[in-house]
Amino acid sequence: MIEQISLVLATPIAKAVLDKFYEGLGSQLGEKAAELFPEKVKQLGQLLWDKCLSRKNGTETLLSKVANGSAEDRQKLMEYLNEKLESDPFLKQETQTIAEEIYRQIQIDNVSAKNLQQIFDGQGLQVNEKQEQPIIQIQGNPVLNFSSKSSD
Repeated sequence: MIEQISLVLATPIAKAVLDKFYEGLGSQLGEKAAELFPEKVKQLGQLLWDKCLSRKNGTETLLSKVANGSAEDRQKLMEYLNEKLESDPFLKQETQTIAEEIYRQIQIDNVSAKNLQQIFDGQGLQVNEKQEQPIIQIQGNPVLNFSSKSSD
């Protein structure tokens, strides 16, 4: 029984999870993630190993076969993980949070535009020209009171 999962065994888990949340992009994202962010891939793999995979007999062998390219075993792994994630909303949320971090980081690393904003939650503002007056951006319904004191 393994305590700490290796990157080799964590990568198939990450690919399966990314495939679940990003429909069909899992293999591509998983390869990039394992190359660029091995710590996050291991974190994701370890989470699922600890919560559900370590309890199932033959999982180490299954992961090894998937890591070596077995499409049939990859399908078995994906079905098992889908079943576990759908039956446990807390595990699904934890898993999805890490998967989103990996996805965002890959997207940020792949884009190298000069004036780029990636806003995942909230609202953004980009002003490319010099302004005479300050720009104030406010969300919600604030009350602004502007006053000036004149000296007599």
